[in-house]
Amino acid sequence: FQFSEFRMVSASSNALSQPGFFDSFPSASIDFCEPNYYYTPYVAEVFNSVSSLSIAYLGVAGLIRTWKTQWCSDCKYERWCFYSMYTCALLIGLGSTALHATLTSLGQACDEIPMLLSNVSFFALMLEHKSEPNKLRYPWLPAAVPIVKVLSVVTYLVFQEQYFVFLLMYGGGAAFLIFWMAKLTFIKRDEPFEEKMRKEFLIPFFIYAFLTYVCFGFGAWVMDMIFCDRILASGFVSLQAVMHPLWHVGAMLGTHLALCLGAMLRCTALGAPIKIEYFMLLPFVTGGRRQRKRKKMK
Repeated sequence: FQFSEFRMVSASSNALSQPGFFDSFPSASIDFCEPNYYYTPYVAEVFNSVSSLSIAYLGVAGLIRTWKTQWCSDCKYERWCFYSMYTCALLIGLGSTALHATLTSLGQACDEIPMLLSNVSFFALMLEHKSEPNKLRYPWLPAAVPIVKVLSVVTYLVFQEQYFVFLLMYGGGAAFLIFWMAKLTFIKRDEPFEEKMRKEFLIPFFIYAFLTYVCFGFGAWVMDMIFCDRILASGFVSLQAVMHPLWHVGAMLGTHLALCLGAMLRCTALGAPIKIEYFMLLPFVTGGRRQRKRKKMK
């Protein structure tokens, strides 16, 4: 048994696929349900390519917002983390567009490497969400993060042909982050202010993020990857074209809501009230001045 057989998605098995411009280039180790070169010989998957730009849009909006607004005066390190994660979002969107437009190994790497790097940056953010203002709990973290990112890239390049390795690296990291944020969200606070923020902001945003990323986005990914043969048998080209774009949109919104939740957890730990402002149609967290003196973390 080989994982390539488990993919269920193959251009050669899709009778609607056509030969295309990038067929002579080294191919990606993964394919998707949308028929290849069905609409034009120069773009392998038109709908998947266009929908990928939604992730790049998130990156642009997040970078501009982070640059224009200092959402927390005590969060210089977190600001650096958000710059890193929104840069990764921009690169993921552009890389995903390249992957779906060409279905080449280079396009695949441009898509999947930033996904791994974004996980590392998210871990770096969460590790310091309870740190003292402008003082890291783990002073070695800024030096360790680039090393971990380099190791992640090297591991990915070594096993790029084995798609399941990427799934384990990215999916395992994402699952751990989800459980970690769930624990931080649903644990009851003793401090009245923190408990109020938890009920009003943390719980709703976690639910929104979970529904959009896991239920909506990941559900569409499973449909596209696992049940493609049944979708192909249905003969509905529109259904083939829509499943993976739904994953792109769900992943984009879910990731952004998770980033907002990370910012909320930081504001809550600092004792700063949480405010939501919209920018380029997306909600962003703006923390106000601290209302109480923060207890020193153990």
